[in-house]
Amino acid sequence: MIDLAPIALGFLAGGTVAIGSIGITKTNISKTKTAYLSVLAAGILAYIALDTGQAASEVIEGYLDQKQLFLFGVGIVVTSIALLGTWLLLASFDKTRGPAEATHNTPVILAAALGFHNIGEGFAIAAALLGGAVASAITFTIAFGVHNATEGVAIASPGKLVRSKWLNLRNVVVLSLIAGLPTMLGASIYYIGIQNQLFLATLNTIATAALVFPMIRINMIGASMLGGFNVKFWTWFFLGIAIAYGLESLVTLSMS
Repeated sequence: MIDLAPIALGFLAGGTVAIGSIGITKTNISKTKTAYLSVLAAGILAYIALDTGQAASEVIEGYLDQKQLFLFGVGIVVTSIALLGTWLLLASFDKTRGPAEATHNTPVILAAALGFHNIGEGFAIAAALLGGAVASAITFTIAFGVHNATEGVAIASPGKLVRSKWLNLRNVVVLSLIAGLPTMLGASIYYIGIQNQLFLATLNTIATAALVFPMIRINMIGASMLGGFNVKFWTWFFLGIAIAYGLESLVTLSMS
């Protein structure tokens, strides 16, 4: 009989994205408050982008530390192409004409980017299960689940601010699945028992690029709604980073 624990834990960890996105979509709040939430979401995205970027960098630097110069060179080339290629692809996808205008496709870009990011969370769950640390895998699932609910906020808030065509209930559920269910895909590595480090670094590079792109756009929109890059803007941006860091710390503590 197939052990369904990795898939089940991946689903529980990733499925909470829908809680945040549906909650924001169905809550009747003013445009100003939505702008605050969007800047908060941008702070969350900034921290996640830093986290995924660091994960990619550590893999490539590891090749250099181990004197594996060929793999180091390949890693530099592959991740550089992934970084620039993702930005160019998103730039062609983004039809925005003005710097302060939001694209209605921002929720789609965010959902796809977070989906790439969440595959890595699934890897963490699989690694714990492969090591026989079932309690750790469950703890990771809970921590990731709480964290991923904030990702739902990050998907829905910017879209709500510009009245995106994507923010009806059906589409929000689909976008939440795109962002959250890749956690199941990552956890499924349990059935193979191995993972390719360069593949993971490339995945994290794509996620980083895809998170930074809409984050810049969201910041520009939020700043225009809040009167510029003022104290209010930076306070809420900081709060987003603080929330993401706090939840990441819970995961780190659960690993120790």
